[in-house]
Amino acid sequence: MEDIAKVIGQNIERLKQSKGLTNEDIGNIIGVTRVTVAKYLSGDQVIDSARLFRLANKYNLPLKWFLVSDEESMSFMFRADNPQENFDDDLAHYLNKFLNEYIRILELAGENNLAFLPQAYKLHLKENKLTDDDHELIKEIAEKQRKAFGVDEVIDYDIYSILEKNNINVLALRLYNSKIFGLSAYSEDKGAFIIINDHPDIPEERKIFSAVHELGHLIFHREDYDREPGELAYSKSRNNINEKVVDNFSSYFLIPRNQLKGYKKLFRGFISNFSNVYEVKKEFGVSAKALLMALKEEGYIEQKTFGALFNNLKRMGFDFKEPQPIEYIEKNKKMKSILRRLYLEDKVTTNKVAELLLLNDKEARLLVKAWAEEEDYGDQYTED
Repeated sequence: MEDIAKVIGQNIERLKQSKGLTNEDIGNIIGVTRVTVAKYLSGDQVIDSARLFRLANKYNLPLKWFLVSDEESMSFMFRADNPQENFDDDLAHYLNKFLNEYIRILELAGENNLAFLPQAYKLHLKENKLTDDDHELIKEIAEKQRKAFGVDEVIDYDIYSILEKNNINVLALRLYNSKIFGLSAYSEDKGAFIIINDHPDIPEERKIFSAVHELGHLIFHREDYDREPGELAYSKSRNNINEKVVDNFSSYFLIPRNQLKGYKKLFRGFISNFSNVYEVKKEFGVSAKALLMALKEEGYIEQKTFGALFNNLKRMGFDFKEPQPIEYIEKNKKMKSILRRLYLEDKVTTNKVAELLLLNDKEARLLVKAWAEEEDYGDQYTED
């Protein structure tokens, strides 16, 4: 009885923290004193089923949510419009469950290597704005990361594979809410994770930017992930100083200024059309807006020109969509490779493959059948 009391108490505490409740608030909901609530939270007294049901019903949670302790929550940093409205307990629970299941797969495959994560940096910012010195330091760090990742001299690369080669797990999920672009999670024992919303309404350019944006959080704000289970870290507005830091990092990483210089002559004077913008932004794999911001920052276009071009994009319907978008980029390659190996070694089932690759039964059966046939063909070729 003591164990279940502690598990329930911990989960009530999670709910209390996520909803900003007090012991008295909980007591009013279930009809007990705040002293009794404190006993529930500490595990000294187990809550009766009727009161637990009342609490679960109030927040639309299954009773099972309060009884499970083996799915440790991780904290998340993420960028979205109105984050408090777009990220809820159901989504947090789904992501925690998915991450923990993937972690178990990594452990089963011997792929849970936590070493050699990118160096963490702590900026000492004086105000809620970035100085010229701050910009230069962020640019220097971005250049160091490009060099460490082996992409300092190239612009055409698969950012998702690059991140995973550097022990940052990248998962692409189709979240129902297209206003959530990317999330990240980190713990010393489980490692670093970036989750990309692979929603079809989100342009590939924004998905790429989101991946590097979350890399920026892992580099500059790693201490912010050190929170109690269930506590979520939101970026409360686009003007948040942490968001400014990682947005700048993303721009310097994806549009290295030494390479942008080679395109300077294309942007002299007023740009009457977007042909040059489209050409260059596709080469860098960034959005037209991100490129325009970089061009303005480097002085290749004037503020007046920047404003006119930005407004033109909006008038043409490209406020959220992307003009001349790049093609879809395959994601979850590492996960698929690991699951293929484990399936052929009889360590995971077809159902597990379907669960993690977000496939229906038929799609999963066809995929594992193809894996088996490839393996049989390889064995036959070796024997011959």
